[in-house]
Amino acid sequence: MRRQWMIYMAWAAALAVGLAGGILLDNMMGKQQEGLLFLNKADSVGAMSNGYQVVLAKTYLCGVKSEEVSQIPRNELAETLASHNGWEIVSAEPDKLILFKRENDIAPQCKANGHFGISKDGMLTLFNGLPEEAEVVQTFYRINTEKMEARLSKEQVESLKKGIRVRDLAEYNSVLSTFGEFQIGAGNE
Repeated sequence: MRRQWMIYMAWAAALAVGLAGGILLDNMMGKQQEGLLFLNKADSVGAMSNGYQVVLAKTYLCGVKSEEVSQIPRNELAETLASHNGWEIVSAEPDKLILFKRENDIAPQCKANGHFGISKDGMLTLFNGLPEEAEVVQTFYRINTEKMEARLSKEQVESLKKGIRVRDLAEYNSVLSTFGEFQIGAGNE
């Protein structure tokens, strides 16, 4: 963990030195070609005053993707990288940094209102709300409903048709496990 933090800090320092070198070079060139670079320098200073754009992109096991965009002062870049230990650097540009993290959990909105059900075409589906509201979050696989109805109790089948509420990762995995044996196309038919 300490080694990874050191790598992030070294990368941030190299990025800061590179940015500072670019600014210094721009200033030196500006003295040689003042008229031509005056507008470019003004644009650079304007961009610098806005800070550094940081994009935090996440994906969750339930298929939800989120993205948070913020502006930070350039001198806080190393601290930002250190505070996002475990995030993958996807892209590093002069004015923008994109960090990515794959969460080993379901998204907050899935915890708040996620329901497993069967879509109209027979697919095991995670909905935002009840299945009848049909706001699909993630689709998994087609269910052999005849086999499911033969092996499960009527209450379990009706529960899936109405929507099984999931509040956490354990419930999410439990539903996938329970209905996985009725998946069509996985040699289970």
